[in-house]
Amino acid sequence: MFFLSRLNVCLLTLLFCLPAAAQNEVDVRVTSWQSYLQVHSQWQEARQQHALLVAEHAHAVLQWESEKDGAERELLVHQYELKAYREGLREVRLTALKNEVVVITERVKQAEVRRSWSVKLANRGLISQKELEADEIAVERLNGQLKTKKEELKQEQQEQGSARETELLTALEQATAKLEKIRLDGAKAKSEREEALKQQANLVKSLQEELQKRQAEFKRLREFLEMQESGSSSQKQNQQIRQLEQELKTSEQAVIDARTQSEDRVAQWQSKLDSAKQVVLQFKSASEGSLQGSVAIQNQEAAVQSAQEKVNQSIQNETWANRVLKKGFITQVLYEKYSLQLLEARLDLALQQQRFAVESSLRAKHESVLREFDLQVATREVAALSELLRLNQAYSKTLIERHREHASRQQAVISVLKQIPDSLGD
Repeated sequence: MFFLSRLNVCLLTLLFCLPAAAQNEVDVRVTSWQSYLQVHSQWQEARQQHALLVAEHAHAVLQWESEKDGAERELLVHQYELKAYREGLREVRLTALKNEVVVITERVKQAEVRRSWSVKLANRGLISQKELEADEIAVERLNGQLKTKKEELKQEQQEQGSARETELLTALEQATAKLEKIRLDGAKAKSEREEALKQQANLVKSLQEELQKRQAEFKRLREFLEMQESGSSSQKQNQQIRQLEQELKTSEQAVIDARTQSEDRVAQWQSKLDSAKQVVLQFKSASEGSLQGSVAIQNQEAAVQSAQEKVNQSIQNETWANRVLKKGFITQVLYEKYSLQLLEARLDLALQQQRFAVESSLRAKHESVLREFDLQVATREVAALSELLRLNQAYSKTLIERHREHASRQQAVISVLKQIPDSLGD
């Protein structure tokens, strides 16, 4: 703007000093020159803003798609959990509940035997009434646990009334609602950004049309000045020229700075694109159908192995207890404790084996679906990042061109000032 004001002074001087016959023509062209500079500046700024909005819009769309993909993946997981429960894991849970009922039933029996012995011992005065009451409380507590577990098993057996299934359905509904909200919010924001882009594009087009008109008028003004007699510039003009030349250096430095910033910006997006491509390669190189990398399957295998080891240890303990019981070294109550431990270990092993068989089959299918989903998401991200890289390169080019053309306009003004005759510049 500074060089505009300087130019105005010079051109106004030119206006007052020209012959009367040419004064009206010069007045029109001075106004045209001022308008040309203003419109040209507005057009360049609008182009840069449009390029920036396009890049930011693409980035926002990528973020929206990423958030939507995350919600879709979460929904897939909940769908799998419900399907797995209905197709096999429900039977596993029923087995687990039945095992608990069996174990608690055996504990109730042992507690009742212990209470019967306590009654006899209390009648003989060998134990206190408090110890007898403790055994009776233990029986009542275990009976309460047994009743609760049987009710839970009964409820689970009624498919519509399953608490676990209700929980899974609720989680699925929440995931579905979350995805729908993300879709609606993202679509609304996208529409608003597209409207802003449309308005900005119309502004650029309007300014470009106006600029084309001003360019023709500016050309006639320049031709008019070139027809004047050339001479040395006045002191005032030299001062204006020096000032503009100083501003020109600033503009040229701005071009260098814009190029450096643009290179950094493009390099960042290039790095993101390279990382995304690497992710795609990793997905493609992963062996299809392999469960070796599944942490869940490895944990389940470990659970089966641990259950088997517990059974082996319980067998040894029960065998030892049975042997010493026959020799009268331990009581029947203590032996039954080891026997119950063996029963629990065997039931748990059967349960873990059943769970592993069900989960390994279902999870293999589910992980295959998720792997394919993740590959598609990663591939789409590569395409989106490639487009973002291109848009940021375009924005960077526009930014550099804006500063370069600003410097070019300043150079044009300097050239015009140098062409003004001394007699017109004083």
